Amino acid sequence: MTKTISLAFSVLSLALLQACGGGGSGGDSGSTPTGTDTPGTPTTPITSPNTGSVSAPFSRAATARYQLVGPSGQRFGPVDPGVQDASGAMTTLGSNVLSGSTAVKDISGDASYAMGRWTAGTVTTSSGTSTLSGAGNDVYHYLAVNLPTAFPTSGTFTCDAGVFTAPTYASGAGGAAVVGSATGSASLSFGADGATVAGAINVTASGSSGSASLNGSVSGPSSATITGAYFSNGAGAYVQIGDGGAGSYLVASSFAAVLANGSHYIGVAKFRCS
Repeated sequence: MTKTISLAFSVLSLALLQACGGGGSGGDSGSTPTGTDTPGTPTTPITSPNTGSVSAPFSRAATARYQLVGPSGQRFGPVDPGVQDASGAMTTLGSNVLSGSTAVKDISGDASYAMGRWTAGTVTTSSGTSTLSGAGNDVYHYLAVNLPTAFPTSGTFTCDAGVFTAPTYASGAGGAAVVGSATGSASLSFGADGATVAGAINVTASGSSGSASLNGSVSGPSSATITGAYFSNGAGAYVQIGDGGAGSYLVASSFAAVLANGSHYIGVAKFRCS
């Protein structure tokens, strides 16, 4: 079953998967250790707590929207303000801020999108402020895209293999608070009723697996669709269409998968369709 909802609201926060733990957002890149440069002594390389990179900074348009999912729920709204640091990590998404001694994993992006996973730092959201512990289930996943100004009236687009943050444990009987892996596929077509998305995201962790369906219809650029039991402690996804640039489109999703061992895993994914 799918549901279509409007993105006209600025922030939406709903309980997620009986999730536990803290949350975060902010504006600083993390502090990094430095080596001592002594003659005749090898220099310790400077390391960063961040992983991943972007090919170009996110070119934020007036239509930019974010998806942010973590232990305290899901949030969606305009990327206004939006702050991206030198590593390519987004540290401010609207009223959600990551600050302090931060770490952002799975950084990915270009001019059309920005993605990552907040794993350390102080997070400030409309629910309050907390410090991420670094535990497997104490993280936030984010995805920012620019919405198209209009949908084409027809056309079928071929989507790539996708980009994903590493899914993290949220709750459930499995109890394995470890980082998982994700793969997936998507297809996108347009018609008189808007965009039709099909596909799935497959999650594996601790030898167990599960999936989240992407199948649904998006009626217009300012709308999204919800699949399965995404807001009801089950498997499913929140799906919207982004502007990929040069005539391409993005299938942008936050998702939840219920694995065979009973554990719930969350993350975000992006497919480019051209």
